[in-house]
Amino acid sequence: MEYFRQRFLDELNEEGDIKIRGLRWSRQQVLEGLDPDGYIQVFIEWVDDAKQAAKERARQFLTDNGGLPRFRALTQRFRNGAVLPFVGAGMSLASGFKPWGTFLLSLLVDLPHLKSDIERLLREGLYEEAAERIQNELRGAFNEEIHSHLGSHCRNVAGPVQLMPVLFEQEVITTNFDYVLTHVYRNAGKAFPIEYSGSRLADARSRIANNPHCLLRLHGEADSSDGRVLTRTEYEAAYNGRTTLTAILNVLLGSRSLLFMGCSLQADRTINALREIRSNAPDTPVRHYAFLPCPPEAERPERRAFLADAEIHPIYYPPDDHDQSIEDLLISLMEGGLDG
Repeated sequence: MEYFRQRFLDELNEEGDIKIRGLRWSRQQVLEGLDPDGYIQVFIEWVDDAKQAAKERARQFLTDNGGLPRFRALTQRFRNGAVLPFVGAGMSLASGFKPWGTFLLSLLVDLPHLKSDIERLLREGLYEEAAERIQNELRGAFNEEIHSHLGSHCRNVAGPVQLMPVLFEQEVITTNFDYVLTHVYRNAGKAFPIEYSGSRLADARSRIANNPHCLLRLHGEADSSDGRVLTRTEYEAAYNGRTTLTAILNVLLGSRSLLFMGCSLQADRTINALREIRSNAPDTPVRHYAFLPCPPEAERPERRAFLADAEIHPIYYPPDDHDQSIEDLLISLMEGGLDG
């Protein structure tokens, strides 16, 4: 309910204040002051209408792109507690953070000679190599940049990520260095009692059963470079023969499905790990799902095949309205799905 409150107040007050002989009150103050019970009832009805509108929008775009049956399959697994959220950078955009490629480019203010090389690496999907090249040039200043731009002191949270605590009360997986999820869950009164970061994820495999409400930071966190997995060298150090991303994901998943949100899902280590898991269980693979912007029609067959190799099945939404569409899908899950 609190997720909707500010939007309700904005709409309630949009016609302006009530003014009497130089005094003024917002419409919220008038309604809440004169009829507190009426104010609560109006708010409840407004939220119900907002949820219904979200479900209608989701049903429409899922029907249009053929994703409705897949969303219903996801809903059934969600009802059974068999869905594990995997949160990428796209879920932090509304809170003011940049996509990872854009962020790396923003670090080149003092390194203009690197711009063309970094742009080329990013176009080729070589994000680890791009990060390492910048780190080598900035040296100690690199950690300061990560902390200053993404650290826990950055407390602004906005957008549909705020619905996460309502839907997912156990493990949450993220590749993000920022603290949006930390702040969102704390603000909702459901703070993570423990967060496992980077190389410490190996500990999570033996400890998580006793305390499943936790945040699993696959790549580490911005406040500390200890255990961080960002550059090519850091990846190779963290995921070696003893501890691999495949092994970590395999243990965490069990029979549960991942739900990717805010993830680009290009050719990266997560995709490769899931492909390996898929190849080791060819007869009974666990299906995973992803909320993704719908690609152009000509690109859909190739995109679908690429994701299917990792047993990821897309639930497409309109590409021109990321936040609204993700919100509509999460509200639809929260409200029991789109059956019938």
